[in-house]
Formats: sequence, C-alpha cells, structure tokens
Amino acid sequence: MTNTTHLTMSDIRKEIDRIDESLLKLMAERQRWVEKAIVVKRRDGLPARDPQRILQVLDHIRVLARAHKVDPALVEAMWTEMIEWFVAYEERSLD
Repeated sequence: MTNTTHLTMSDIRKEIDRIDESLLKLMAERQRWVEKAIVVKRRDGLPARDPQRILQVLDHIRVLARAHKVDPALVEAMWTEMIEWFVAYEERSLD
C-alpha cells in the first residue's frame, strides 16, 4: 500500500481515473465476449438467460471478492446489475 503522507487529493483522483479507464477497457472486452455468446446462442437456439450460469457467476465473484478483500455485497450488487444489463442486451440481439 502506498504511504499517504505525501499524497494529495489530485494524486488520488488521477489514480482513480486510471483505474476507471482500466475497468472500462475490461468491460469492453467482456462485451465483445458477450457478443460472441450471442452468435453461439443464436446458432444453437439457446436462451439469453441461463439462471444456473448466473448463480455460478455470482457464487464465483463472491469468493473472489473475499479473496481480494472487497465487500462481497458490493461486488454482488455490481455484478447482478451488469449481468442483468448483458442479459437484456442478449435478449434484444436475439429477437
């Protein structure tokens, strides 16, 4: 962890902005993979929503959250919102 003795709010905000950009790049990568899943689901006649997979993802993300010392409730809320958005995106694309 960085010593905060000489950090300014400007330094902290710059790092948060850098992290936000990294997160956005990862989100874009995730969306590209969801788009690949849409192609496969369309080809194979699969539905957008897979409740078992959603539970699996949320269980896994809670384990990862605890391992990385992030509040699992926060992570679950964020992932649930993201999953629901992507499922809706898939549903629109599959119609």
